[in-house]
Formats: sequence, structure tokens, C-alpha cells
Amino acid sequence: MKKHKLTFLATSILMGLIPLLVASVTISAVAIYQTKSNLEERVYLQLQACAMSVREYFEWDINEDILEVDEVSLAFIDSLKAQDVDLTLFLEDVRFITSIYNEDGERNVGTKSSEGIWDLVKQGKDYSAKGTVIGGRKYYVYYTPVSNESGEIVGMAFAGMPESFVNENITSNTMNMVLVAVCTAAFCIVIIVLIGLNIRKSIIGIADYTHELSTGRLGISTSCKSGIKEIAVLIDSAKNLQDNLKNIISKVDDKTLRLTQNVKTIRDGIQTSNDATEGIMRAANELSNASMQIAESVQNTAASMQNVGESISSIADSAAATEAEAREIEVINNEAKDNLSHLISANKNTVTISENVVMGINEANTSIEDIRKAADAITKIAGQTSMLALNASIEAARAGEAGKGFAVVASSIQTLAGESDNSAKEIQEIINEIILKSQNNVQLANEIKDAIDSEGDALATVSDSFDKVSDKIQITVDTIHNISTEIDALNRDKEKVLDEIDGLSSISEENTASCQETTASIEELRSNIEMINVQATDTDNISEELKESVAYFKL
Repeated sequence: MKKHKLTFLATSILMGLIPLLVASVTISAVAIYQTKSNLEERVYLQLQACAMSVREYFEWDINEDILEVDEVSLAFIDSLKAQDVDLTLFLEDVRFITSIYNEDGERNVGTKSSEGIWDLVKQGKDYSAKGTVIGGRKYYVYYTPVSNESGEIVGMAFAGMPESFVNENITSNTMNMVLVAVCTAAFCIVIIVLIGLNIRKSIIGIADYTHELSTGRLGISTSCKSGIKEIAVLIDSAKNLQDNLKNIISKVDDKTLRLTQNVKTIRDGIQTSNDATEGIMRAANELSNASMQIAESVQNTAASMQNVGESISSIADSAAATEAEAREIEVINNEAKDNLSHLISANKNTVTISENVVMGINEANTSIEDIRKAADAITKIAGQTSMLALNASIEAARAGEAGKGFAVVASSIQTLAGESDNSAKEIQEIINEIILKSQNNVQLANEIKDAIDSEGDALATVSDSFDKVSDKIQITVDTIHNISTEIDALNRDKEKVLDEIDGLSSISEENTASCQETTASIEELRSNIEMINVQATDTDNISEELKESVAYFKL
């Protein structure tokens, strides 16, 4: 800690002492100057009164022409000697009678006044001065004119006071004032020290209190008080700071716990989403495999129908030849029987393939329904994730500055939940389209099966006809004609079946492409879930850091 040169007590004493000393010195100087001026003014007034009394006393003697130096006059002149006031009567500028003695111990009579004084007084003016030397001593002097009965100025009345006596009075008054100033300053210093100690005690108490708060100890209490308003406000502010810190730390602890719980819930949701995604991917792979099997079955059915077409063409040729060469019917009949046997066998194979196609489509429908359920699970998970992100955003907003980072994470989670929901809806739309097309495939497969069944019936009829051909040649010819008609219809049905098989092949390819798109969407969903998991981990780390920061404070 940095060492300070001055303590609070020394600073407060200096703050009070320096202005006090300056004020004391200034006031004392002014008072001394004013006292000296007043004292000198008072001396001059006193000397003026004494000089006027001398004038009044001796003007009567002058007017009565009885002026002389006698015991009475000397007693009057010496009457103020005890008060250090000397009196003198001048006739013109020569001392006639005086209380001032020269260096020889005799009255200083017959001497003249200082040069220039009589010239001024005889004009009727008073004269006063200090530092005038008389008999080797400096005096404060006052001269006033003395007139006779006719008003002629014939002399001067003098009153003087030794300058040393006045200076002694001034020095005495000055010492008294200095003594009073020193005593007053000492008393004020004592008061300042006592007040400084009182303030210092309060400041040390609040300093120790705030230091404890700065170390994180929020459970302490203080009993320091102060009668000074500002320090009392500082103490109350420190207590309010402690209460506010307690409330903030308690709320942060609570929010951190809830944040940890929310992160755990998000992680559980992510795990559920991962499991659901794995299930969807498995279902999509199964659907893709089923689509490939359907495509293979369709190709086999197409090959079989091509064989059926060739057989039908052969039957048509045989019927035409039979009608032209009725006499060779037996030979042709034997050949037709052989061909008919092959046709019946091919018909049975076609029926089996058609049933396999229907069974494969039904299995595909079952797998598609499983995908629909998985997509519904993703939609529910996305909704729960969105609600969790919304709750996390609300809690982050309540946390203020401390929740800004988690607010960004919550916003990202909500965005990813929305994307997951959209992906799930797209999957549902694709599944609905696949189901619709699969239902059409089922219908077409049933039609193919019915056509093939009809073909089988027709072949059975042909077989019966061939059994009777030896006995009823004419009936055979008619029957062959009917067979030609049926073969035409069968050709039309064959073309229709081939067209439907081509459509079924396209649907199988579309199913395969849809499965690939579904797989890609699921991969993207998995990537989003992984990103959410990373952000949830980062949020958990932020929560742990927040816990460590708050752990500095002890409630």
C-alpha cells in the first residue's frame, strides 16, 4: 500500500491552524496599528486639552497684567507631572514658565521653541507633532496660541508627553493583544484537535468497514457513528452497499443455479434430439432400401410384362395362322398348347411379382409412418427447446449485464429450435407426399394384379378351348376370333401396365431422392444439435465462471 505523508489528523490541524494563524496575525497587526493610532490620537486630544487649560489659566494673568513665576503658577505647571504631561507657557517663542527640566536639573526656561513653530502658531493655528526633542528627550507636543485682551497673539501654551511613555503604553497594549491572540489560537488548536480526533475515529471505522466489504466479507456489521452529516451519510451508504451486494449475490447464486438446471435440461433435450435423429436416419435408410427393392421389383415386372407382350404377339400370330389354315389346326394346336403353358407359367410369375410389389409398398408405408412419428417427435423437441430458449432469454434479461452472454446463447438456441421445427415440418411434408404417391402405387399395383388375374382367366379359357379344339374345329375358329379380340384388349392393358410400371419406377426414384434429401436434412439437424451442444457447454462454463466470481463474496 502506498504510504501517505500526512495523516487526516495532521491535515485537519493544518487546515484549521494555518487560516487561524493568518487570521490571528492579520487581526493582531490591524489591532496593534489601530491601537497605536487611537492611542496617539488620544494623546493629542489629551495634550490639546492640557494646552488649552494652560492658555485659559495664563490669559487671565496676562489680561490682568499679573503674570509672574510664583509658587501658584509653578504648582499649576507641575500639576500634571505625575501623569507624565509637561506644561509650558511661551511668550512669543521663549519659554516663560515650564515643568521641563534640562540636563542640569534646572527648569528649561528662557529657551526657544523649535524653528518654525512660532511662525505657524502666531498665525492663529495649533501645532502638533511627535519626535520633537526638548531637553534631550523626544516628546509628543501640542502648541496653541495665547492672546491678550485685544486678541493679539502674544505667546503659546504648550503640553507635551514623553515619547518613551507613549511607546511603553503601545508596547504594553501590543503584548496584551499578542498574548490574547496566542491564547485564542491555542484554545482553537485544542478544539480543532478534539474535533479532528472525533472525525478521524469515524473515518477509520468506515474505512475498516469498507475494507472488510472489499475483501468479500458481506456478513460483517459496524457500530461506527458520527454526528457529522456527511460522514453519517457515508456510513449509511456503506451499509446500503452491503445490503445491495447481499441481495445481488443472493440473486446471482439463485440465477446461476437455475442456469445450471436449464443447461442440464437443454443437454437432456439435445440427447433426446440426437436419439430421435438416429431413429429418423435409420428409418430413412430403411425407406431408401425399400425404395431400391421396389425399383428392382418394378424392373422385374417390366421384364415379365415384356415377355407377356411377346407371348400375346405370338398368340395373335397363331390365331391368324389358325384362321387361314384351319386344316393344320392340330399341329398348330399342339404348338399353341406349349406356348400357352409357357404363358400360364409367366402369368403365375407375374402374379407373384405383383404381390411382392404390393407387399413392398405396404412395408414402405409402414416405414414412412415411423418417419412421420419421428418427425412429430422432432417437432415436439423443437417446441420444448424453443420454450427453454425463451425461458433462458427471460432469465438472462432479469440477470442484466451478467446475463448478456447467456442471452446470445439463448437466442442462438431459439433460432436453432426454429430451424429444427422447420426441418421437421419439411420432413412431414415430404412424408405426406411419399404416402400419397405410395397409396397411388398400391392402387396401381392392385390394378396390375387384377389385369394379370384377368389374363390368367383368359389363358384358362384358351387352355379349355385348346382341349376341345380336336372335337370342335369350327368352335375353335370362332374361339380364335374371340381370342384375337381379347388379345387386342390385352395388348391395350399391357401397354397400360407398362406405363404404370414406368410411373412406379419414377416414384421409386423420387422416393430414393426424397430419402437422400431427408438424410441430408437430418445431417444438418444433427450439426445444429451439435452446435447447440457446444453452446450449451459454453453456457455451462460461463455459469461456472460466474459461480467462481460470486464465490469471492461471503454472505
